[in-house]
Amino acid sequence: MAEQKTGTPKAQRERPLLRTVVGVVASDKGDKTIKVVVNYQTKHPKYGKYLKRRTSLHAHDEKNDAKEGDKVEIAECRPLSKTKHHRLVRIIERAPERAVQVSAEEVMTGKAPEAR
Repeated sequence: MAEQKTGTPKAQRERPLLRTVVGVVASDKGDKTIKVVVNYQTKHPKYGKYLKRRTSLHAHDEKNDAKEGDKVEIAECRPLSKTKHHRLVRIIERAPERAVQVSAEEVMTGKAPEAR
């Protein structure tokens, strides 16, 4: 008689969450790719002053949900391309809608400037 294997099937296993970081989406121009800027502070080894540093990471966004300015959480994963080795876990906070830029002429006259 053959023994049955016990354990969870591959499809139902959860992915192990590796290192997760929180950052702001700097660019969403690539298809299924976002560029996330992560800001952090580090202490200078000799002088003790805290220095602001940042790193930019490319992450995989399967559904193209994240937009520029969103605060997102990304996690490490296997390399997906030459520069992509993180994936989008969740969108923490959406960016506010961009304000429509109004020219000075439009404010003063109440109508849009003529095309030149």
